[in-house]
Amino acid sequence: MQESDLMDQLPDGQSRGDAETEQIMLVSLGCFCGPKLSFKNIGRGAETLPFDWMRTRHEGLVHFLRNDWGKRSNWNGFFDFNSKKVVPGCNMTTYRSYYHSFWHDDPTDPGMHERYLRRINRFNKIDAKSRPVLFVRTIPTTEELKDVPELLNLLRKRHGEQAYLLLIIDFQKTADGPAVVEGMDNIMVHYMAGSKHVNQEGLPAPPYGEAVNLALDWIVGRPVGVMQFDSWDTIMKCADRTDWGLNGLGGLYAFEPSLEAPEEEPFESMPDPLPQLPAERSQFLIEDYAVKALEGDRLGLENLKVVSLGSTGLVKASLLSLALNTPELPFDWLQISDAGVLHFLRKGWEAPTREGLGAGGQRPSEKHGFFDYTTRRRVPGTSLMMCRSHVHSFWHDDPAIPEVRQKFTKLFQQFDELTDEPDVLKLFVRAVATSSELGRARDLMQAITKKFGKQAALLLICDFQSQVRGPHMVDPFEDLMVYFLEGDAHKEAIPYKKPIIAALDWIAGRELQISVAPDLKALEALAQPTSWGLRGLGGFHAFEMLTASADEWLPGPEEQWLVDAKFEADKESLALVSLGYHEKLGQALHEFNAEASPFDGCFVSGEGVLHFLRSDFCDFLEVPKAEKVPGTDFFVRRSCYHSFWDHDGESALNSAKEGLRSFRELLQTTRTKLFVRAAANADELLLIGELYGELTKRFGRALLLVLLSGQATRTTFTLQDNYNILVQFFEEEEDAQTGSMRCYTENVKKCLDWAVGKPSKVGVVPDLAALRGLVTAPNPPISGPGGALPEVCALFKEDLHLASTTDESPESSMSNSSSPAKITASVDNGPSC
Repeated sequence: MQESDLMDQLPDGQSRGDAETEQIMLVSLGCFCGPKLSFKNIGRGAETLPFDWMRTRHEGLVHFLRNDWGKRSNWNGFFDFNSKKVVPGCNMTTYRSYYHSFWHDDPTDPGMHERYLRRINRFNKIDAKSRPVLFVRTIPTTEELKDVPELLNLLRKRHGEQAYLLLIIDFQKTADGPAVVEGMDNIMVHYMAGSKHVNQEGLPAPPYGEAVNLALDWIVGRPVGVMQFDSWDTIMKCADRTDWGLNGLGGLYAFEPSLEAPEEEPFESMPDPLPQLPAERSQFLIEDYAVKALEGDRLGLENLKVVSLGSTGLVKASLLSLALNTPELPFDWLQISDAGVLHFLRKGWEAPTREGLGAGGQRPSEKHGFFDYTTRRRVPGTSLMMCRSHVHSFWHDDPAIPEVRQKFTKLFQQFDELTDEPDVLKLFVRAVATSSELGRARDLMQAITKKFGKQAALLLICDFQSQVRGPHMVDPFEDLMVYFLEGDAHKEAIPYKKPIIAALDWIAGRELQISVAPDLKALEALAQPTSWGLRGLGGFHAFEMLTASADEWLPGPEEQWLVDAKFEADKESLALVSLGYHEKLGQALHEFNAEASPFDGCFVSGEGVLHFLRSDFCDFLEVPKAEKVPGTDFFVRRSCYHSFWDHDGESALNSAKEGLRSFRELLQTTRTKLFVRAAANADELLLIGELYGELTKRFGRALLLVLLSGQATRTTFTLQDNYNILVQFFEEEEDAQTGSMRCYTENVKKCLDWAVGKPSKVGVVPDLAALRGLVTAPNPPISGPGGALPEVCALFKEDLHLASTTDESPESSMSNSSSPAKITASVDNGPSC
């Protein structure tokens, strides 16, 4: 059931009980839902018809009604649309074409098709030969007035001579009320003031009930007061210009501006000709390239699966042509950016790609964010339909078709099932859309390893290279190969044969001459700039883009979604890194796909973070042996700066080793780095300047977010001389003291707009001393597991009573008691306090 079905169930108003006029059928012709709502308001709801709950141009009515409106003509494209946009300010999506738009229905839903086909069949059977029928239309623009006689003649020809038309012109001042035209016996025009759209309380109300009842009286021959006009030209001259109906809800246009797709700005320095797949649907591409594979040699390794990650279907075509073990999977025939691949790898197929759509959205087809797109256009000269979002585009499958979505749902399952094969080698292959992707290769490799384990390798192919060619490795990534491929390779039947064979030899351990780049920045510098993957078929862009270049340009409602989507994409691309204090902060940041950090699984003081950054973590792992925490099942390793807590005495330290490796690898990535610190107490605020200085010394530009709980209200501050630092005060919560992740997750989420440059309201303080003076109360230290204090030294002015645990070890029996623990820890082998 969709929104229009719910609107149909709205109760009818009080009927005037007029038996004579109630025999006259009422039919809404749009241009919006106002006529139908007015029918219901006067007790004349009746059966639903196709134009009741949608927006329609005059050209749309004529297009649908003039031809055979049936299955043979594919319903004259009634279910087609060219764009899909979230309506700002309400839980609604609009599907628009030039002719019409759906605001209360999803035209990709099979159930919607069934209901609307019944409505269309009902409309086609309207009989105005044997009894009168009143068609009611309010025009969206006075530009349509010149075409009204055409519509009247079409209705009479199609349905019978007793077809009457009530035409309503809204927001009028010069003329007011009903009018008839000499020589045009079947039409009444009603000039209506804007005040009719609100009731006596000033609230929106169905506006046309009075006009409809008056027209019904006129049809049955009752005397009515009307203006008499001598010609249709006079009707048009008396109308005040209005275009109100060309605008929909939320400031969006009600219709696409033209039948033709707008010309898109060309990219500079594109290859000519641009390598592209044949303009066929995916099932035919699979068949075609499978035949080529039968004609060639069989390559590959046993126990190896090869997976395409785009950015072009030419990758999948090459894999099929080489007869490799390459299962059918979601990215095969798409064009997709590296941001799109990362989004779905990290968050899954249901994760929305923009606010208001995708998983949990209000439309049945949007269970999967993967199916979200904004523009849907016919590819010129082909039978293909292009469906495009800002991160991916469909060319060889149409996700508006239910059967296509069902197919992809199976492909999602097949892709996810690859994780159930830990012993099977997997080679992921991607032809980069732009050479700048090479500098971000760590992020993709990291996402693949996280999802599929260490039995995965990645081959990136950089096309149209003439200066540097062949395979390259990057220190220290052992599972990543980058192949610089010459443009002439696309003249071959299998354009990616050389890089794929090189990758197979690499995985098999065969002798191969490979150059090695010291890091990803150096690797990217080797590439000749290319962005060929940003172009699709038919001259279309592969992805939605903002093309306005004027400095003073501000996005309107039509473009704002893409601006917002860019902000959300920037948030996803942030490298979030925990700096402690509490272990739960690192766990909370995992919701944002944060980088692994050495501080994730430990407690660390602010002085400790500074110490380890300055010493390059030289003594970070040099902690005393694990000791049992009395009365709990925890073991602890402590220094005067930090402590590790776990159930076996080893796992936390091992995780810290992995986090330290990842922390050092951050130097390899060009992503914006946002470091997050949960301050242990208010005095830490005075260390923020030193902390930020150490971060920038190591990483260059960085952002620092500091969270301080235990304050009277939630308030956000930045420093007058450094807007790259943000401090969030938030209220005391029980969760903050017990270390629950929720309090950190919610407060970090609120600060991400600042991190990506979205306008935010924050307070500005002159210096750290002034910031410290705003603290309402120092927050108490967060206790460690079992209630124990997480530091050996009395950093928080707590007295530590040390109890001997020398007879305990990780192998000893563990207590299930949850009583608070006071323990001792030897620091003879650790750093001095």
